[in-house]
Amino acid sequence: MYLINKILLILIIIVSCKPIEKLQTVEIDNSRLDVISLNAKDLLVDTKYASIFSDNNIEDKIANPPIEVLKSWISENIKSSGNQNRLVVNIIDASITKEEIKNEDAKKYEEKTIFLYEIFYLVEYILYDDSGFILANTNVESFRSTTSQKYISLNESELIINELIYNSLIDFTKESKSMINFYMEEYLL
Repeated sequence: MYLINKILLILIIIVSCKPIEKLQTVEIDNSRLDVISLNAKDLLVDTKYASIFSDNNIEDKIANPPIEVLKSWISENIKSSGNQNRLVVNIIDASITKEEIKNEDAKKYEEKTIFLYEIFYLVEYILYDDSGFILANTNVESFRSTTSQKYISLNESELIINELIYNSLIDFTKESKSMINFYMEEYLL
């Protein structure tokens, strides 16, 4: 009888144990994003943005910070071909912050504080001729935010941040294409 109870207890423990739910990671695939082709001999990317180390800024705490995602998109999706002109891409801001805020819409048994994640991109595109005169320029900015519960797993937190970065990059690429089409239309390929 003791042996049967022990086996039954072990079976109950095995059956009741569920595997840890592994959330799908967000893959950033630049090939699915907009491509911009300009008539320019050279492409120069100048990173003017320097990460600010503060309690709210989380760029140094994540594996794939927005600045690296943005640089990757620029290197893969902005094409320059031609025998004249120079395109300069100034990355002015690519910050992501996480702030604890009060949950104004909290119901009786919900958490009273939540996390607010905000991402901001600001990039300047300048097209110079061979003499160094500006032919065309435009500034592109993108802002997106989301919230999450305060007590979530690290995996869920990483998923929320990666999804925010990816969605913001999609917004940014669409806005870049739109602004470049408007201000640099005659230099597009």
